[in-house]
Amino acid sequence: MAPSASTTTSASAATATATLLAVLRGASAATGGLRGLDASPTTWEGRGLCGLATDMLDMSDNSMRTYCNMHLGFWWNWDYKPKMAYSSPCSTETFTPMIWGLSAGHQNQASANSVPQTRLMGYNEPDLWGPPAIPGGNCLSSGTFAPTFQCGNDELARDWQALVLAFKAKSPDGLVVSPSMADADPAGTASAGDYSQCNISPQTTENHLPYCGGWLKCFKESVSRFQCGENTNCWEVIDVLQFHAYEYTSENLIKKVKTWETTWAEDLSWANSAKPKSLWLTEFARAGATDSSDPDGKTAAFMDESIAYMKASSVVSGWSWFSQDTTTFASFTIGDLPPASPFWASDLINANGDATVIGEHYASLCKGL
Repeated sequence: MAPSASTTTSASAATATATLLAVLRGASAATGGLRGLDASPTTWEGRGLCGLATDMLDMSDNSMRTYCNMHLGFWWNWDYKPKMAYSSPCSTETFTPMIWGLSAGHQNQASANSVPQTRLMGYNEPDLWGPPAIPGGNCLSSGTFAPTFQCGNDELARDWQALVLAFKAKSPDGLVVSPSMADADPAGTASAGDYSQCNISPQTTENHLPYCGGWLKCFKESVSRFQCGENTNCWEVIDVLQFHAYEYTSENLIKKVKTWETTWAEDLSWANSAKPKSLWLTEFARAGATDSSDPDGKTAAFMDESIAYMKASSVVSGWSWFSQDTTTFASFTIGDLPPASPFWASDLINANGDATVIGEHYASLCKGL
């Protein structure tokens, strides 16, 4: 969504994790976004990178100052660069660029920033049909377009290869984050389900699939045929698998995270991979909330329980709250439950640039990581 996813020795495992920790630390040292680096090198338990997914910081220096004062580890805005020059240094130090979808010549975007970036996020929700939610709005998901939705096509695989190689040429130790999965299949497949029809869907208004339940599995098979470095294919080069989750209860959110942990266990395991990946939940929020002052305390409780689980996970290394207000967060049906109101509220920083009640609470939960 956007406003309108072989055996190694213990020595090599430690080296791989040390590299990953150094990348994360380099991006967040100025803000204290990642601490606890003395823990076991083969687990993420007790640590993680805590972030913010929003375009509400765009064109607002005051909002950016508030974000920087929260001391979070990263922020992203569905774009490959910040929308303005901010006065706070942390605006660039903690920014994570995204390549939103497949487009001609955008390999330059993967290395466009003036300083080497420590992370690059892949396409936004290529597994989902997501046209604008409101008149005049932007498309929510890159899966609205056939070239990105069709997970096994060579054009997409070659584009991914070019993006990764361009990024690595400028940031050799940079973190490669997979395309982000909306994971909207009601069956809860963690993007490893059926994809037999995805590669032939034209994704037009008249004829489209609403989601591809096996997009990431299909993408893995496709890009594994291409090289993204010496002795490294374009799946192996990925450090992090990212996905999104919007739920009414923390129980359901945790259930979804557990499904990802189980489904992708082989890729996440130090025992089965020379370069094990970790998980990022890069968009999450409590569905149904309409007031960021949280008068009933339900959003704070949702945050408490969800983040406590992710902190305790050995394979979840990061998460970012989806922060939008009731002017841009169009509600949607989850499962069989239609929304009770047309818009929801999850803003950590309001339109005036001030931290909201839930923003202050989220920052407190991220403290000390």
